[in-house]
Amino acid sequence: MALKMKLLSAVIGASLSMGAQAGNIFITGHDSDEHANGAYMSAGLDYLLFGTAQAGNRNKTVAFINTFNGANPTTPLGGNFAVSVFNADAAGINSALNGGFDAVMVGSGADGTANTNLLAASGLFTTYFNGGGSVYINTDEGFGQNWFNFVPSFGATVANSISTSGIFTPTAAGLAIGLTQAIVDADVTHNYFTGVDTTLFTVFELTAQNNAGVPVGQVVALGLRSGQITSGGFSSGNGVPEPATMGLMLLGFAGLAVARKRNKA
Repeated sequence: MALKMKLLSAVIGASLSMGAQAGNIFITGHDSDEHANGAYMSAGLDYLLFGTAQAGNRNKTVAFINTFNGANPTTPLGGNFAVSVFNADAAGINSALNGGFDAVMVGSGADGTANTNLLAASGLFTTYFNGGGSVYINTDEGFGQNWFNFVPSFGATVANSISTSGIFTPTAAGLAIGLTQAIVDADVTHNYFTGVDTTLFTVFELTAQNNAGVPVGQVVALGLRSGQITSGGFSSGNGVPEPATMGLMLLGFAGLAVARKRNKA
């Protein structure tokens, strides 16, 4: 019996520690990095790293990929997160994704070279995400859907000309991660998103009134926790164990069978 319990514990431990890892992602139509909206960025990072709103120093590190729009969230996030800034070139993106940071934030899209470099690094983003990484993506500023194409599709990006505040609203899920009416209305947005799979993604913010031709109720911010990127795009991470884990489980069950035979002998 003792041998059987040890084998069973080993199997359970292996499945828990070596199962497929799952990543987290938060995407917003705002350029809160450029507008130094630290409260908005903190809410998105809290969702990625904790799942709910936090207070004070989170003792977490963030790699910010500077997309040449002059934004630098180091000061706005100061006291909450420790931020390191990297250039949006091949070396900088690689360092951000492989530097052991708790989250990686991509700055708002304002530079064609940065866009090209991010697209070239899509494989690195997939590896980082599927390894349990957390990615925060700020808005496009003129490139449309192409800006976001270093990750799989999460819906269709619609560029808009909203240039006033006060026309957004947080959802209940947005309130839970720390987004308030004042925070979402503090800066403008360049995108909203349509066709979002709300059975997979959580919606945190919507347009609240018709402005500049933008209908009410359009998705402005969304996210996914415990997800994976597969050949079919984003999916829930609660799937089949990795091959290594499955192998260990089969070995464990084989060991249990042997132990049972010995006990009967």
